[in-house]
Amino acid sequence: MNQKILLTVKILVAITYVISLGYAGYLVGNNLSQKAIGKSVTSVEQSDSTKDTSSKLQTLLDEAVAEKKIPGAVIFISTPKGKWLKASGISDLETKTPMKPTDGFSIASMSKTFVSVVVLKLVEEGKLDLDRAIATYLPTEISPHIVNSNKITVRQLLNHTSGVAEYDETNEFKQATAHRSRLQPWTANEAIKYIYDAEPQASPGEKFLYTDTNYILLQLIVEKTTGETLAKEIRSRILKPLGLKSTFTELHEPTKGYVATGYGDRNKDGKLVSFAEVNDGNGLGDGALVSNADDLAKFVKALFVKKTLLSPKMMKQMLTFKRNSVSYGYGLGVERLPTPYGNSFGHTGTAYGFVTLMAYLPSKDTTIAVLLNNQDSDVKSLAIKAIEVVNSQ
Repeated sequence: MNQKILLTVKILVAITYVISLGYAGYLVGNNLSQKAIGKSVTSVEQSDSTKDTSSKLQTLLDEAVAEKKIPGAVIFISTPKGKWLKASGISDLETKTPMKPTDGFSIASMSKTFVSVVVLKLVEEGKLDLDRAIATYLPTEISPHIVNSNKITVRQLLNHTSGVAEYDETNEFKQATAHRSRLQPWTANEAIKYIYDAEPQASPGEKFLYTDTNYILLQLIVEKTTGETLAKEIRSRILKPLGLKSTFTELHEPTKGYVATGYGDRNKDGKLVSFAEVNDGNGLGDGALVSNADDLAKFVKALFVKKTLLSPKMMKQMLTFKRNSVSYGYGLGVERLPTPYGNSFGHTGTAYGFVTLMAYLPSKDTTIAVLLNNQDSDVKSLAIKAIEVVNSQ
């Protein structure tokens, strides 16, 4: 046989062998069963401890769904020991559709971390200053109607110390959302009018008061500064570079994949009420995004582990926390969340029938995302139990 042909054949055989091993490793790493993997991985098996962890996480999720009356749940968790992606329960009670690990959820206030990244990138580019008054950046027709806009800084919006009034707790906004069709998405310009000339909750910088209005104002600032919608800025600066293909701004961008139905507020018969048709400010800067567990884990790792989204200077700013209690704190669009293994960094969200959590725990190099479709559920306790499961092996 020609030597060149013989050499080519040997190379192809070697490549095929390497690819087959890599594929098998990928399948095992994603916790698929031996039956699903087939004969190609008979020589590669999960360790007993990894299988045990997988089983315990599934049991934990199944029990939470059953005992806490949660329709469905998804959890992603990764440690140096491995990674696990689990689902349990139902994504839609009406159709009885089983929950899948890839299903999307409205992530509510977890969107604030994405908005913060966009804002801090604009600071890096010299287009915004964290300690300049927001009157500098707001549309001129809006700024005069925001009490203290000449004193409140961009930083104080990001860390909820601005003291501004809360737009979504006004009776007028609640009445407006009661019959608002999802075919009519809200804009930040519309939402902010509900606090025009409203008495502030506190003086700028006086104290921490978690207020969604802060991120409506940040949306307005981003859109005026860039000339683009917040949705486009999040996509171009975060989603596209990270390859987050299942994340989108609700009602303002095309739906990606299957999205679970959110529930809450049991009716007189004790049945959970669907939020599928609710338009309670969905898609605004305080809770804009729909995502899934895998995309959220990629975002958390890029931000806190690989640190590819922000410069070291901006990361330091983001992780400067207001010390609201011994452990809990709020930075610039980031929560400091206590665990038995030390503090984690991330965010939680509760709205539109969902409760969600994403976090990174440095002491255990652990990334976690928990998504539940009943907004009255305790997502933090479930997350801590999951972390305990993977660290007990």
